[in-house]
Amino acid sequence: MVYSRRCSRTETARDRYEAKTRVVTFRVASELYEELSKIKSDSGLSFADLIKLGADIATAEIEEKLTELGILQQKVEELRLQVQSAKKAAEATVKQERQERLQKLDREMEAFRLFDLGWDVEETRLKVGMGRDEASARFTEWAAMRGEREKVQEELLRKCVNDHIGILMTHIAMRASRKETEELNGQLRRCRYLVMNPSRATEEEKNFYLGQFGY
Repeated sequence: MVYSRRCSRTETARDRYEAKTRVVTFRVASELYEELSKIKSDSGLSFADLIKLGADIATAEIEEKLTELGILQQKVEELRLQVQSAKKAAEATVKQERQERLQKLDREMEAFRLFDLGWDVEETRLKVGMGRDEASARFTEWAAMRGEREKVQEELLRKCVNDHIGILMTHIAMRASRKETEELNGQLRRCRYLVMNPSRATEEEKNFYLGQFGY
């Protein structure tokens, strides 16, 4: 009895494992081994599970493992699709931004070409589809590159006169007296002339418009 208890105390986990299990060894063809190894890798099943499955043993347990594996593979596939979708969206965004930059560059180059041909800001912006502020900025850049300081001043004067035309039109629309209307129409005609010919403005007119509407 003492000897048995002493053996029980010295019994290791390895001893208990070997007592509960048996070794099964057999050789198979290389092709079958490779096929079994692939199934083992793809399914996550062990060789023991494959033997059980082939012998129709512990089918429910193996089916549960396969179900869990199927759920995991589905989640992996969903994650892959999400990553692929996010990648496509990012590529589309980059492509769109690049296209917008190229279109903007094309507009700027066309604006510079028109400025070289003598077009003013208003004509150019309508031609290339720019906002007034953007067209004015491009004109300033063009003038700086070409050394056309005088043209910048003329364009600024043209803008100021256009602002004054808006005010005149408002006063006329308010149905001023006949005398006031005639006077306003005279100013309106002069302003429209100056828009077309800013270099014809007198020093007094330049000082007035630039002082009232310049920035």
